[in-house]
Amino acid sequence: MNNLLLLNKKILLLFILFLFLLIFGFLFTKFYLTNTLVNYSKSNLNIGADIVEPRFSINNKSKKISVSANEGNFVNDQEILLRNNVMFKSKDFIIKSDNVVFDTIKLTAQSKDDSKFISDKTTISSKGFGITENGNIINFNGKSKLIIK
Repeated sequence: MNNLLLLNKKILLLFILFLFLLIFGFLFTKFYLTNTLVNYSKSNLNIGADIVEPRFSINNKSKKISVSANEGNFVNDQEILLRNNVMFKSKDFIIKSDNVVFDTIKLTAQSKDDSKFISDKTTISSKGFGITENGNIINFNGKSKLIIK
């Protein structure tokens, strides 16, 4: 006798539906939420800078990324808006942009402004970027231009 005929079709259908929703939920949180950026306008922030010339680093197992800017404003308890000449620098690359939101708890950064990634033989210009997973993943958003030398 065929064992597939003994399975309850409703339970199997519910299991497949649950598995699909679980995978969809994971992909939604992984890709959609990492690419969304809360739009912080200057009207939400003080006119002056909370931090003058902020400098700090993002450390992970393989590299250290130094972060610097001319100004910084606290958006909330865990987010800082870095403005004017923001630079992410490691021994392998440099990312330059303006107006970058840095999450101090998750160690992520996001920008919707023009950004430039410079490496040894590669340059990427884009309409924004996102750094996730302690600097291990860099996503470039919007129109991007890749130049390989």
